Amino acid sequence: MNSSVPVRTNTHGTCIVLSCAGRCAGVLLQGEPGTGKSSLAMRLIDHAGFGAGSPEPVRGQLVSDDQVLLEDVGGVLTAHAPGAIDGLLEVRGIGIIKVQTAISPVRLDMVITHANAADIERMPEPRTVTLAGLALPMHKIDFSNPASAAQVRTLALMEWQLASFSNP
Repeated sequence: MNSSVPVRTNTHGTCIVLSCAGRCAGVLLQGEPGTGKSSLAMRLIDHAGFGAGSPEPVRGQLVSDDQVLLEDVGGVLTAHAPGAIDGLLEVRGIGIIKVQTAISPVRLDMVITHANAADIERMPEPRTVTLAGLALPMHKIDFSNPASAAQVRTLALMEWQLASFSNP
C-alpha cells in the first residue's frame, strides 16, 4: 500500500476564496445549520466590496457549499468541493443553484465561525483552530450582521497585510 496517498477530511462548512490586487485567501465559514453560511458566501460572491481600507475591491468566488474536503498538502491546508456538489450553492427560499466556482483546490488561510453578537469579544485575542492536523487563524462573526461581509473582507486584508489594527 502506498503511504503517500493524501488523506482528505470532509468538514461541514462553506468555503470561498477572496481575491484583491493579485492576492487570494481561502476562507472556511463554519456554524450550525441555518446560521447563514451560504447566505454570507452569496453576499461575498454577489458583490465585491472594500472591507476596511482596501485599495481595490475584494471579490469572492465559491469553492464549496455545505461540505468541504480538506487536505494537508506539504503542510498547507487545501480545500475543494466533493464532486457531487461542485458548483452548487443552496440559496434559502430559492433552492440549489449552479454558480461559477474558483479553481480548486485552494489554500485555506482562515476559519470564520458563526457566533451570536453578544458572545463575541469586542477586542478578541488571536486564536486558532486545528483542522486536518493543521492550525489556522479562527475568527468569530455574527453572520446575520449586515456588516459581516465587510468584516470577512477586512480579515482577508489583514491576512494580506493591506490593513492592520492595533488594540489600545
